[in-house]
Amino acid sequence: MLRTKIHIAISVIGVVLGLSAFICLCIVYANIEAGMWALLSGIHSALALLMHYHYLRESLHANFSRRALQYIEEFGIIGFVSGAGLTLFYIFLEIYYKSGLLPVQTSIIIRLVWSFIMMKWGLMVYIATRKYQRTYNDEQLFSESPNIEET
Repeated sequence: MLRTKIHIAISVIGVVLGLSAFICLCIVYANIEAGMWALLSGIHSALALLMHYHYLRESLHANFSRRALQYIEEFGIIGFVSGAGLTLFYIFLEIYYKSGLLPVQTSIIIRLVWSFIMMKWGLMVYIATRKYQRTYNDEQLFSESPNIEET
């Protein structure tokens, strides 16, 4: 229980930081790429928050079918793989160009940081869905409504 509450608190921080960084980087500093990675990391952390919250309230099985958790798991894998690829790409660009942190509009390091955070939240979503998929037992598989399973 305490562990889930800690995960919820960390996920809330991830959502707030992701959305505020998106607004700040896109509107104030015009670094659209970094803002998009911040937004995607905020979306991944919001999914993790949603799953942890429903697990804590013991309403995970009522709100998420196995198939829905599989889709969320795949979204987490996509976030992890794309974040890892972008992180490696930005590491290469930073080594090649040695651009530095300033100016923020063209900073590769800020893009690198937010692509890494997106990779991290994609992994966290994947791990959480794998954990919560194991909570389903075989009796629940046969008792689920077919309409819920198709969504």
